[in-house]
Amino acid sequence: MHLRKLATLLLVVGGLAALALWQRGEQQSLRTRAEAALLSGFDRTRVRSIRVDNLERGLQLRVERRPTEWQIVDPVDFPAEMAVIEVLLDSLATQHAKPAPDTDPAKVALDPPRVLLEIEEDLGGRLLQRRIEVGAVDLDENWVFARADGVIFRTERALDSTLERDLPDWRSRFLLRMSARQVVELRRTGSILFDPKAEASDLGLVAMLDGGWRAAEPFEAALDGETFERMLVGACAMRAFSFIDAPGPLREYGLDPARLRVELVSGDGRREALLLAPEGGGEMWYAAREGAPYVFRIGPDAVMSIASPSAGLIQREFASVARDSVLKVEFTHGERATTLVRVERGWQVRASEGGKLVLAGDVADAQLVGDALGVLERARIDDFLMGRSLASQDVVAAIRVHTPDDVQGGVFGPSVRTADGVEAVEFRRDGDSLVSLVSSDLLALAARPADSWRSLDLHRVPEIEVARIELLHGPATRAYGREDKGRWVRMGTTLEAKEFAKLVDRVLNVRAEQVLQRGDETLRGAVTVRIVRYSGDGLEFSLGDLSLPDGSVAAAYRTGARLALVKGELLGALRALLQSE
Repeated sequence: MHLRKLATLLLVVGGLAALALWQRGEQQSLRTRAEAALLSGFDRTRVRSIRVDNLERGLQLRVERRPTEWQIVDPVDFPAEMAVIEVLLDSLATQHAKPAPDTDPAKVALDPPRVLLEIEEDLGGRLLQRRIEVGAVDLDENWVFARADGVIFRTERALDSTLERDLPDWRSRFLLRMSARQVVELRRTGSILFDPKAEASDLGLVAMLDGGWRAAEPFEAALDGETFERMLVGACAMRAFSFIDAPGPLREYGLDPARLRVELVSGDGRREALLLAPEGGGEMWYAAREGAPYVFRIGPDAVMSIASPSAGLIQREFASVARDSVLKVEFTHGERATTLVRVERGWQVRASEGGKLVLAGDVADAQLVGDALGVLERARIDDFLMGRSLASQDVVAAIRVHTPDDVQGGVFGPSVRTADGVEAVEFRRDGDSLVSLVSSDLLALAARPADSWRSLDLHRVPEIEVARIELLHGPATRAYGREDKGRWVRMGTTLEAKEFAKLVDRVLNVRAEQVLQRGDETLRGAVTVRIVRYSGDGLEFSLGDLSLPDGSVAAAYRTGARLALVKGELLGALRALLQSE
């Protein structure tokens, strides 16, 4: 190729590359200008005041930042709605603008503007005045014309939508400033008429947070956490339906004194109180925050959310615990104390009578324990005996449920019959002063004999773990083992022990008819069974005849000090096997 042609080609390629770079730069510059912030360098944390002059709505408003809130100072002195202020500050911080330098201000409603917004920012003690004028909505309805610091832009509609509010929308509708999670004490006084044909219900209540919510007045009782906290949220989140400007003395609205007063105390000792009174001739109520000059109107639903009868707030569950978290259950009845204790693979039962140990950790029947836990889970307080007390001499039993973090339960008094003929038991929860009525099923659990909790499964041994079984009855001795194919044979022979194989399952799984108290009674004609596992450990028990107090004889099982009555079929079959051949 000729050198001149090559030079020309290189110049053309270089020119195209330069043009591409220049176009990219121009596009980037245009994009940057198109995405410029409406208020350059705006910092929402520096804003000290905002003035809105909405000419269309006839609204002139000024709000100022206070240490913990925003306050409307013109045209009324009133707390501002924090959600609206946050939305406005978000819009100012995120609004983008596209320059529209050739736009005629008069044609886009900027001369005069529809809305004027003035913002004061604190620059280290020096106030910076920012001014935004909002004009007409653009034809695509996604943008609006605005003038910021003297320059006309097209900007997103978010700012315009935020400013399209009347005065009530700028005013805070929350009556209280405290959040429910800050409250550690509630004091409620007053009454409310639920039924026009009945007397007004006294709503007096003092409740304190002590691990859980508890009532201190007019009674001492644990409160239902979920129900009480709903009422607490109802008080803290109560919002006005409408505002009453220049209300005058509170007594003119029945708020001094109020029909209903709810005082909340925070953990740092701050107090706020709601004052409520019905509006004459209608369902609406007047409301005010004690110490503030504002009066609101609220709906009946808002009042009902904090007017639950005090007795209806009491915890009704006997023990509000999940069964999987229960570590032990203690029953006392008279001089007998029985404890069900969770262990690694089930439950054990321990008991004492008159201070004397009678059960020191026997295996408890898993089904019986599960049934008892089910009764405790379902147990609820049926009614309250206001004014009734339960003296110590009237206490006949107690149940207490232990979890890793708590102990719940209480004591039982005498059985009574309710007006509708149902048998119930008087009950007082630990820490409460109230006496209530609960199902007699709870007293039946506490009164259950200690040994009746013991497991009726005397032993269970998987056949696959067993290497051999030995039978001893007087001079007769037999030993049986399993060969490689799983057949049972009499050891020392190769013959299958078919009659013994029929008894294996009953030998490896023995269940009691009745577990007896510990004793040294002798079993007559006993057959001793030794079960040896492949691991080397084993189990030994005896089956024999036991004389009962009524003179009868029954088959019995003994292993160590454990004694139980069993069905006699296995004992008879083992004796017959040992006597054969």
